[in-house]
Amino acid sequence: MNNGTRSLFTFISCLIVAITLILSFTIYSIIVKGNEDIAKYRTEETQRIKQSLKDYVDIAYATIEANHKNAMNKAYLERYYGRPLTNIIDVAESIIKSKNEAVKKGEMTLPEAQAQAAAEIKKIRYDNGKGHIWITDTTRPYPKMIMHPMSPSLNGQILDDPKYNSAMGKGQNFYSAAVEISQAHGKGFVDYLWPKQTKEGPIPDVPMLAYTRLFLEWNWIIGTSVYVDDAMIDAIEKSKDEIRQMRYHNGDGFFWINTTHLKMIVHPTRPLLEGQILKDKLKTLFESFVKVCQNQNGSGFQEYKWPKQAVGGVTIEAPKLSYVRLYEPLNWIIGTGVYTDSIDEAVAQRKELVEQQITILIAKIVGVAVLIILLIAGVSYIINRYLLNRKPASIEKQQTETAPEVPVKKTATAFTPVSMKTDTAKHEIPAVMPIYEQGMLPTNDCIKMVQEITKTLMTENSKLLAAAMRPVPHNADENRQFEVANQVLTNQTHQTIEKIKKQVQADKSSNGNVMGNLNKMVTNNPNEV
Repeated sequence: MNNGTRSLFTFISCLIVAITLILSFTIYSIIVKGNEDIAKYRTEETQRIKQSLKDYVDIAYATIEANHKNAMNKAYLERYYGRPLTNIIDVAESIIKSKNEAVKKGEMTLPEAQAQAAAEIKKIRYDNGKGHIWITDTTRPYPKMIMHPMSPSLNGQILDDPKYNSAMGKGQNFYSAAVEISQAHGKGFVDYLWPKQTKEGPIPDVPMLAYTRLFLEWNWIIGTSVYVDDAMIDAIEKSKDEIRQMRYHNGDGFFWINTTHLKMIVHPTRPLLEGQILKDKLKTLFESFVKVCQNQNGSGFQEYKWPKQAVGGVTIEAPKLSYVRLYEPLNWIIGTGVYTDSIDEAVAQRKELVEQQITILIAKIVGVAVLIILLIAGVSYIINRYLLNRKPASIEKQQTETAPEVPVKKTATAFTPVSMKTDTAKHEIPAVMPIYEQGMLPTNDCIKMVQEITKTLMTENSKLLAAAMRPVPHNADENRQFEVANQVLTNQTHQTIEKIKKQVQADKSSNGNVMGNLNKMVTNNPNEV
């Protein structure tokens, strides 16, 4: 093998090594990108489920909050309790009016009428004996009690005790507020806080609503009040009923409510738990829900294992994710949860699909790379066979005339004497001078030609590799684009090989310029892939 051939094959070997390295890196990048795609898919699925759980619980939370706020809203309370309270005061006012008419007719004196009216009103009861009516005067800034059926010691007292300073949400004296609103409008509602006695003991600051009315001719304020926790009880019951009925995910999703003291308030699928203090495994689980709310600003997610009915009736421990949120005014924790094994199943399906696509893609890329390597080998063979090993015509003729019987080693050079002067004598030294015939290519030009051809092929192949570096195709259009690119490159490769063969064979017996024709062929712009 001469130096030219050796140089050509050294270059080709380096080129093949470079293609192999690029191919290896491309395949590695595709595999890494596929794994990243699977991990991203798992993250997105988990985040999607978390967001859904949060949205569902937020809806349940908003329902409870609206009912509770309505129960505390004065306008709502007035509508809820207004009619019963006004009816009671209507009865008291009718008694006062009848006594006042008797005074006008001279049937009794004013003090007698007032005493009789107060005595009759004192006996009025409602709400299982807890409801009553009281009477004050209109003195400012603090009125005086005229009659209080439940606390007779207050009769005749100025009502300026600080304990009454809990009205209208601003700490105003309750009785002063009643006088103020009644004188301004003739009647009105006053909301305030007051202790309540229960079987478990007194409860401080229970909301109450009073309805008062002015009887101007006597300067009396008659009023009655009621604890509005009944409205709160109704609101709580309404919230519980609504939460029991709320469903999502085709009816499989539901909500539960428990207190921070681990008492179950609502559980649609296990109603026997309602009102019970949780124990054993349930206690451990719901304690974790309480800790999540305490440690994460009132809401958060909790992952755990929970029994699930599998195919065939077998019970398995499956992963589950729950979202819980604390509603502080009622000390309730609202929560819901879903099994997350569906994420694992979806990820497994996604992984299988991605791996299939990666396998097909790698097979295509390897096929293209092998095709390029075979093309390079074919071009090398053609060049080595028809160009590098061709002997100059002058040398071949000289060898035939002088020593036809002796095999002459083929060479690409001819020797001519060159005179060279020295101090002592004149010597003739043979100098190597290149002799080329028309149609003969020097080694460097051959290598250059291979480089030009390879450059064209590598340009086309790099487009296909660039397409492979894009995300793994997920649809038929992307796969079809890749297949078209692959087919176009294969056809162009085959056509290039055939053109090289025909051109070399044509130039072998002609005086054409081989380098020029080949350069012209490889520099034509191919169709874009």
